[in-house]
Amino acid sequence: MAKIITDSWVMAGVKNIKKSIVFYSKIGLKPAMASDFYAEFNLPGGTVIGLHTLEIQKGRAKKKLSDGGWGIMIRVNDLKKMTSQLKRKKIKFSKIKNAPGGADFSSLNDPDGNRLILIEMPNR
Repeated sequence: MAKIITDSWVMAGVKNIKKSIVFYSKIGLKPAMASDFYAEFNLPGGTVIGLHTLEIQKGRAKKKLSDGGWGIMIRVNDLKKMTSQLKRKKIKFSKIKNAPGGADFSSLNDPDGNRLILIEMPNR
């Protein structure tokens, strides 16, 4: 059987992605990738920090994407299969949503309230 979980990283919501990229660059990190709504920084030792905007502009309105804070991102290759396994195990998770850039995700909390986000990236 193929692995469902492929890799992971930590991520935080930010108010201004451009200011955050400047800040992390000033402390010695270079963005491995950056867009208007997301940036990644690869740290020595293999840790990856991801930053995403807390809201995006949708026409004249702003759409809230997150309440912010840190979370652990867990990339999966089959989100529907993973969430159906969680459901069978009686683990609560959010409805699958679509993120800017086309990724699908669902979040859940561990028993202490720590946020985990399951994400399936689009095939490109």
